[in-house]
Amino acid sequence: MLDQKLEQERECAEEVSGGPEPVRSKKNGLRSKLMATLAMTLCVALAASGYLAFRVVGLQNQLKSLRESTVAKRTVQNLATQYGLTTTFLQQLFPQEYVYVGKHGISFAPFNEALQRHSYDWSGLSADNGRYQYTAPDGTQALAGVDVSTYNGDIDWEAVKADGISFAMIRLGFRGYGESGKLVLDDKFLANIQGATQAGLDVGVYFFSQAITVEEAEEEAEFVLSALEDYSITYPVVFDLEKIGYDTARTDDLSVETATQVTQAFCQRIAQAGYRPMIYGNVAWMMDCIDLTQLTEYDLWLAQYQSTPTFPYQFSMWQYGNQGTVAGIPGSVDMNLLLTPWD
Repeated sequence: MLDQKLEQERECAEEVSGGPEPVRSKKNGLRSKLMATLAMTLCVALAASGYLAFRVVGLQNQLKSLRESTVAKRTVQNLATQYGLTTTFLQQLFPQEYVYVGKHGISFAPFNEALQRHSYDWSGLSADNGRYQYTAPDGTQALAGVDVSTYNGDIDWEAVKADGISFAMIRLGFRGYGESGKLVLDDKFLANIQGATQAGLDVGVYFFSQAITVEEAEEEAEFVLSALEDYSITYPVVFDLEKIGYDTARTDDLSVETATQVTQAFCQRIAQAGYRPMIYGNVAWMMDCIDLTQLTEYDLWLAQYQSTPTFPYQFSMWQYGNQGTVAGIPGSVDMNLLLTPWD
């Protein structure tokens, strides 16, 4: 909204992150903390003695309680700091489950057979001066891109292209997260889409949603389609429905069912108009806030700020950081790789 600072807070999917502990009884909280402490201590002891590889089965049994409940983020963060343990380490102990930082803390989810697993070979992933490159086993190279909004200021798109950037995802607009939920066109949308297109970059757009009903999601889709009438884009139209982490928002109480329905409604309308829909989100959003099994026909744009993505399911685009440096863009910018070329 014009009278509010709508900061696009990309919630990092770091291996361990801080945050308020979920509400729970003192007894359960103490039990979880004690079990977590015992589990982490066992891991360190076994690793130090060199017998970890031979004790995985036994250790899995002793850590069974971790699979049955969510451990508070703050508790795990403290233990991980103390013992140097991460979700990557825990993942090795639970190969049949995905270990991730969810909306309530460290979570364990059985792999969903209804979702396609990705086939990326991360041995082909490398970094140079803060920029990632990926080469698939067949030699296909991932494409480098940025995503921008009014917060990136005035952009010299010719310089951006000359700096090795192939595509740009441009914020078209947003719905304010306040009660009124006003639809607003991004101040720099017109300048960005014209500049990026003229410079020869492939262009897609994203819309920051705060829809709480199917009707509002359809309204957002119509808003996007109207703004795109005079432009030709080659990349997807992205639905970006994320948590507001720094303030109360109209979507705070959105259920998984409703979030899935509004996502479906937006994407369906975009597809009907001949565009390629895409869904943006971090790991916690993808795993805990929507039902991906009902959205399998749409591409995913994963935001995960780690050296290697851990998300197990198919995704086409990876936003790997928000502190990138690109010629022609003032300050820092979100950096992306298109891992799967469009058909």
